[in-house]
Amino acid sequence: MTDLFVDRFMRFNVGQGVVRLDFARVEDVDGEKNEIKMSPSSRVVKTVGGFMRFVAQANTPKEKLLEQSV
Repeated sequence: MTDLFVDRFMRFNVGQGVVRLDFARVEDVDGEKNEIKMSPSSRVVKTVGGFMRFVAQANTPKEKLLEQSV
C-alpha cells in the first residue's frame, strides 16, 4: 500500500457518476503577507456509492477524535 500525503483538501465535485476529491500541497509560505501558495497534488475518484460508504465509515474515527479533543 502506498501512503498519500496532502496538506489541504481543495475541491469536491460530482459528475458522470463519480465523486472527485482534489487535494493540494503547500508550495510556499509568505509570512509577511500571511499567504500560502498551494499547488494541486492528488485526486481521489470514487463512485458515488463508494464515497457514501467512505463518509459513513469516516464518521466513527471523527467522533472518537472529537471526544479526545484532538
